[in-house]
Amino acid sequence: MIERVRARTTAEVRAAYNAHYREHDFGDGPRLYRRVIRMLGAPERARVLDVGCGSGPFVRAALAAGLRPIGIDVSDEALRRARAALPDPDAATLVLAAGEALPFADGSFEWLVNLGNLEHFVDPAAGVAETVRVLAPGGRAIVMLPNSYSSGDIWRVITTGRGPDHHQINDRFATRGEWQELLEGGGLEVVSVHRHEKPRLLKAWRWLLPLNLAYHFIFVCRRP
Repeated sequence: MIERVRARTTAEVRAAYNAHYREHDFGDGPRLYRRVIRMLGAPERARVLDVGCGSGPFVRAALAAGLRPIGIDVSDEALRRARAALPDPDAATLVLAAGEALPFADGSFEWLVNLGNLEHFVDPAAGVAETVRVLAPGGRAIVMLPNSYSSGDIWRVITTGRGPDHHQINDRFATRGEWQELLEGGGLEVVSVHRHEKPRLLKAWRWLLPLNLAYHFIFVCRRP
C-alpha cells in the first residue's frame, strides 16, 4: 500500500479540508451516484448514511431517488456547502463527525456508502470497524477506493517515475486485493467488486483492461 500521511489527528484533517472547501469542491459526476444507488438497492424512503459526504453530491442524488440520506463529514466548510446546495434546509440531516467515531448507535443503518473517503481517514481500519458497528446485521455498504496500479498510473510511472497522487492531506492507494483484506479484516463481507473510471479519463479501451487496473474499485459489502 502506498501512503502519504501528513495528518495524525482529526483536528489536522478538519483544518486541511476546511481550507480546501473554502476555495474548491470535490465530487464525481451524477452518473456515479445514480449507479451506486442502483447497487445499494435500497427501497424508497430508506435511510442511507453517507460517510464523508463532502459538499453533498451523493446526498442530493439520494434525495432525488426518494431516499432519506444522512450525511456526515469531518469538515465544517464541506457541510456548509452541502446545506447551501440542498433544495430545502431540512431535506437531509448533515452531521459534523469523523468517520472513525460515528455518532450513531450500533446497528442503526441498513444502508451505508463511503465513496472515495476511507483512504483519507486518520485511521482507515477504525473507519471500517465503525462501518460494521453502525450497520445492522445483513446491512449493505458500498465503499469506493483508489487503485495503486490503475492503467493511467502505470503509464505515469513509465513516463515520469511517479505514482498516484490525489493531492489531499492523507492519501493512500492499494490494489484490489489489499483493499479487500482491509475491509474483510474489519468485519465486512465483500459481495462483489466493480470498476469506476473518471469520466474525463474514460476511453473505450479502458473497459477492455482487467478489473485490477481500474482507476477506482467499488466494493459492494454486507455485514454478516
